[in-house]
Amino acid sequence: MSRPAPKPVRKDAVHNRAALLEAARAVFADQGLDAPLDLIAEKARVGRGTLYRHFADRTELALAVLEADVADLGRRTAEQGDDPSVFFWFLDRLAEDMVRNAGLAGVVRNVRSPDALTPLRQSLMEAGAAPLARAQAAGLVREDLRPMDIRLIATLLGAGFQGADAAERQAVSLRTRAIILDGLKPRGEPR
Repeated sequence: MSRPAPKPVRKDAVHNRAALLEAARAVFADQGLDAPLDLIAEKARVGRGTLYRHFADRTELALAVLEADVADLGRRTAEQGDDPSVFFWFLDRLAEDMVRNAGLAGVVRNVRSPDALTPLRQSLMEAGAAPLARAQAAGLVREDLRPMDIRLIATLLGAGFQGADAAERQAVSLRTRAIILDGLKPRGEPR
């Protein structure tokens, strides 16, 4: 017995979801994770029911914003080509995204089920795996790094979530990146 084909997603549903993600990104960046969901729906020009049809709760919405950003980072990274230094470009963009999304830090720390973060972590590893391999092949980073280490690097870059304001978060992020880059150097190089 065959399964029925899934219903195609309506264009307005795709548009509404994209509008909700964009509005949530802006509102969470401005007001933090506790921002009113009604404000997000209003900014997206949709009703509350539409918001809840797409996202069951605040956590699901915030994770969807992060997942969309990581998917976008993956696309942008792939567009950079095969240069071995693209791995460093990837890390810089990841750090910038984290500073920009500081309002979403709580969702990662307080997610109810660790499994909820699996798609986000997997996408992040996939986005950085090929650039990491090219950087290793060129001798730009340690040979013992694995794609799974990208998750650890992202956790360390999450220090960019800390800071009272954007300038302080940027300063923390820059310092954290410098420390991480030093740790990524091939062994035997002066530190």
